[in-house]
Amino acid sequence: MADWVKVAGGLSAISAGSRTTVWCERGYHHTNCDANPWINIPGTATDIAAGADGADWHVNQNGDIFRYAGDQPS
Repeated sequence: MADWVKVAGGLSAISAGSRTTVWCERGYHHTNCDANPWINIPGTATDIAAGADGADWHVNQNGDIFRYAGDQPS
């Protein structure tokens, strides 16, 4: 039987595209660092999805759709 490991923070929704691509509904991205596990990414997400291919999307309260491009070269 698998064991669960508690991660700091409190959420009502989460999306994981892979072991290293985890987002929550408030625009926080998991860093995989125990000292500072969550960093805030600017935006007002009400729903968020993380794809296995690295594509991360969110919808805001107005229904506007955004794709995260912060980790891609300019």
